[in-house]
Amino acid sequence: MNRNRVSLLCALLAALYINAAVQAQTPSSPPPIASPITFEKQVIDAAFENGYQVSAADVDGDGKLDVLALSTTPSQLVWYRNSSWERFSITTQTKLNIDLAPSDIDGDGDVDVALASEFDLNDSTAGGLVEWLDNPGDPAAQQDWRRYRIDAIPTAHRVRWADIDGDGKRELLVLPIIGVGAKAPDHTTGVRFVAYRVPQNPKEEAWPALEIDSKLTTAHGLAVVRWDNNERDDILTASFDGLHLFRYDPKTQTWGKERLGSGNRMDQPKQGSSEVGMGNRKEWPGRFMAAIEPWHGNEVVVYDPVRYVEDPWRRIVIDSTFNDGHALAVADFDKDGNDEIVAGYRGAPYALYLYNSVSGTRDWQRAAIDEGGVAASGVVVADIDNDGNPDILVAGASTNNVVWYRNRGKSGP
Repeated sequence: MNRNRVSLLCALLAALYINAAVQAQTPSSPPPIASPITFEKQVIDAAFENGYQVSAADVDGDGKLDVLALSTTPSQLVWYRNSSWERFSITTQTKLNIDLAPSDIDGDGDVDVALASEFDLNDSTAGGLVEWLDNPGDPAAQQDWRRYRIDAIPTAHRVRWADIDGDGKRELLVLPIIGVGAKAPDHTTGVRFVAYRVPQNPKEEAWPALEIDSKLTTAHGLAVVRWDNNERDDILTASFDGLHLFRYDPKTQTWGKERLGSGNRMDQPKQGSSEVGMGNRKEWPGRFMAAIEPWHGNEVVVYDPVRYVEDPWRRIVIDSTFNDGHALAVADFDKDGNDEIVAGYRGAPYALYLYNSVSGTRDWQRAAIDEGGVAASGVVVADIDNDGNPDILVAGASTNNVVWYRNRGKSGP
């Protein structure tokens, strides 16, 4: 091969490389389609400043799911009565609220709330208060519930309930976002990920802590799943280190940890994974994971259980147009046996989308649920109107709202 041909070949390869790099960086999304499911938008609160998280539980014991919402600045923790959507305070005494998890903690038959507050990403040595608030029995009349301290873990960021050992009693999972003493921008110190067992008298006794892990860095996403389809809940996390599965063995009283995906390997702080959920499809390969990547990222990602390079699950980016992605959930909204993904972002211009898999392929389609109306910061799926269809609740950040997207079933004839 002469020198001119070598030069030409090198130039061609360089052009192909540059073109591939440009394409890889160009934001892309699935072809838009009309939503296969009709969602009716109902604004529960149009003046909830800087909404961060949302949840659903029967707070007043009338048999209907009420809506709970939380914000960090200002610090608000409230509930809305189904279906007048009258707003009631749960507490005005906490500061820098970051997450909530409702449950009947003291076993008296009404719904209490576990709360993580005093959150400061710039202070990894203090704060991180974890406590629970006791439902007074008449939550509409008594709007400052009594608080009980559980622990304090600096930067405690996510709280969830999970029955880790299958005994019918749920433990409280607490996941900080960074480790004690961690400093920006790397935050390389591992977080103290803990499960707390509820004592017989949770108001007076200490809550026994079971350490799950101490190695994750910048852990942002937490999902409770039934990975093995047994009586025990398992845990998925999203962090700078990617996606991990944690399973508890009651016999050995130890945790198994498995990395399923490495996430987006960009430089910190835009690295790894930010949100995670698990879903199922009727067709091969069946189970999948959904994620927003990297941290507060621009990508919606699907993981299939097919080994790829160094990871046991193959990573497929289905959308790269998000701005500050922060909301993700997975559910079978049309009850066809295939789970859909709902994902949203809180940066302008704001959007909430539904993604459904295309039968016989590995492709996904995207349908708009709301464009411009909600800066999606937190999302939860629950059947709010008790019609058998899973609905969507969203806390809007800069849009200052709490929104219910009522699932009216499949669109069209």
